[in-house]
Amino acid sequence: MQDAFLEQTGKLDDQGRILVPGLTMGILGNQALPGSGGSLGRPAVEPAYAARLTQDFRASGILHLMAVSGGHFMILASLLVSIMRALRSPPLLMALVLSAAYLGLGMLMVPGDSVLRAQAMGLLSALALAACRPAQSLNSLSWCVLLVLILRPSMAASFGFALSCGAVLGIGLGNRRLTALLEDHLPAFLARPLATTLCAQAGTLPVQVLMSPGLPLLAPLANLLVTPVVEAATVTGLLALLTSWLWPPLGLLLARLTSLGTGVMAFAATWLGEAAAPAAWPSGPAGSVCLVGLGLMAVIDHRLVRLIRARGRDPLWPAVTAQDSGVPFRPSAWGSIKVWLQQTYGLLAQLVFKKRPG
Repeated sequence: MQDAFLEQTGKLDDQGRILVPGLTMGILGNQALPGSGGSLGRPAVEPAYAARLTQDFRASGILHLMAVSGGHFMILASLLVSIMRALRSPPLLMALVLSAAYLGLGMLMVPGDSVLRAQAMGLLSALALAACRPAQSLNSLSWCVLLVLILRPSMAASFGFALSCGAVLGIGLGNRRLTALLEDHLPAFLARPLATTLCAQAGTLPVQVLMSPGLPLLAPLANLLVTPVVEAATVTGLLALLTSWLWPPLGLLLARLTSLGTGVMAFAATWLGEAAAPAAWPSGPAGSVCLVGLGLMAVIDHRLVRLIRARGRDPLWPAVTAQDSGVPFRPSAWGSIKVWLQQTYGLLAQLVFKKRPG
């Protein structure tokens, strides 16, 4: 199935041949499959173009899109859970189906440490579902790390495993709050994936600094530009992988659709990657410690500001805390503009239709 999929992607343009396999399987088009002896077995890509495109993705902060992690498994799980809930399937059957789907999808992907982490967490979540327990991402991540490091201690030195775990940690700690904040200013279909991406990137920054010192300043803008097409391109890429061996014309059509999405990513990466280079940052463990320290300082500052605001309020109105049932109202930018337009129209209407005395 992998060979048939790569054969179809070899008929695309240069960016499609490089990025479509990367987004779908976690291997760029200029790389060889493991076990192939280093031979591509498909049209070669210009090395200079491939190197420049990879550098642009790294500089713009969206290189993580070319590595298979939990996103593929979450898309598959969401689809299967929706179907099986509509069929009123019992939890045990749903857990078995999810486990088989996780194992099958992991076999289709190129082996990697992030794929191992995603598979392990998926199987733990399926086990919790079979036991009728709610899945908790941070608890599942903790058990996953413990079990993987006990069974394979060498994973403690794996950057891929550390990046994958850091991304899940960032999402588990800040995704809900950041989503609520962004939904006040952006549509939900943009706010949710953007919040997930930004939280994942915040969790992986200390590890990225260990690998290459530098902070991609335009990463939020790059993620905002590619967010609308990432999930759709991932779905069409997986469908192309599943159908290329059975019906090559359909696989080629789906691969071309995926190439449209990766074309948007390539444009954003090239535009923003050349616009600003990553900001210099201390290398090694010192840089990682500085990033963690800045994150802790930001959290402490946020708490202090809330405490100062709460104490400065009228004592007759208690401070809003997590235990209160009320939810603070934050008008969106469009809501504020709409209210302003309505008020302006009302004032102008009063001036125009106001009766003159006498």
